[in-house]
Amino acid sequence: MSSPDEDPKIQSRHDIGGVAQPRIMAHPEPRLAQSNRYMAHPVRFGRARRAWDSTTSRFGGTVGGSLKRVLPAEQRHRDLAVVVVFILIASAVAASVPGGWAGAASAGHSSPLIADAGSSSDSAASGESIQPVATTTDLPMLPAGPWAPTHPPTPTPKPTPAPTRTPHDYSFVALGDSLTAWPASGTWPSRLDSMDANLHMVSNAGVPGNVTSQMLARENSDVFSLKPEVMFLLGGTNDVGQHISQATTIANLRSIIVNARAKKITVFMMTIPPNSYSGMAAEIDSMNAAIIHLANSYKIVYIDIHAVLSTTTGVYISKYTSDGLHFSDLGAQAVATAVYSRIHRLGY
Repeated sequence: MSSPDEDPKIQSRHDIGGVAQPRIMAHPEPRLAQSNRYMAHPVRFGRARRAWDSTTSRFGGTVGGSLKRVLPAEQRHRDLAVVVVFILIASAVAASVPGGWAGAASAGHSSPLIADAGSSSDSAASGESIQPVATTTDLPMLPAGPWAPTHPPTPTPKPTPAPTRTPHDYSFVALGDSLTAWPASGTWPSRLDSMDANLHMVSNAGVPGNVTSQMLARENSDVFSLKPEVMFLLGGTNDVGQHISQATTIANLRSIIVNARAKKITVFMMTIPPNSYSGMAAEIDSMNAAIIHLANSYKIVYIDIHAVLSTTTGVYISKYTSDGLHFSDLGAQAVATAVYSRIHRLGY
């Protein structure tokens, strides 16, 4: 073995027969060892090392030189790679956070993000709906804090109140037959008049025994001449009793309605009441269905007094009739209450 004072170059050689021979390092790969190829020097990247030395001498000075002396070259390269990877990960995280550098860079543009003009025209030509374009206001913003100005919340608009009618006296006429004219102790129109100061009965135009054709004939004299604002129409019971066809009855009621609307009179239709005789229930139900259909076709409010006065089998509740056909005092009051409850919700 050579002494420490010998030349380093000589230390890397073997002396065979007094002649210095170059030293061949064993190669970890047997195939490459058989090819007589020498193993590469551990410092393989000479250019990278020279660049690192130049960088540390230029920017690091003493620190860079110290790092070179303290850390091996391979460890410095490995540490540099770790730093680069960390910087890339930090940049990706900063870009994904709402309000990060990517959002801040986009917010610098005041113009909206506009789609390609060719694609917009193609969508319009094909009939597809075009979605609204996002603007910079849609981008995520930083939460409020000392670094960002705060804006006062937008006040919630107060709901607009629904329009209501101005209370005043509504004059009305009740057109009908004996169901409107009786009982003498208190008809339903007179009871309705007493229930509200804003309702004023001009006339009770109920005539006992009238069918709808007779009611139509006297509409001008008994209703229009008094110029009421409202007309209550209750007719058809005598038509059913006299076996007048339903088509004729509905035609008469339709003419009464058309004439009243021409005079700017509001019409409220009423279904006919039940009968104590169960054999009449089906015919009365059919007539009431036709009356309701007529009211709906003219968009007229109807008041179903039949449902208030009848049982589940379609006959009179006994306390509401005096003779199986006409109203008792309780029946007249029940009708007045049903009428008032219906029209009061509409502002009358």
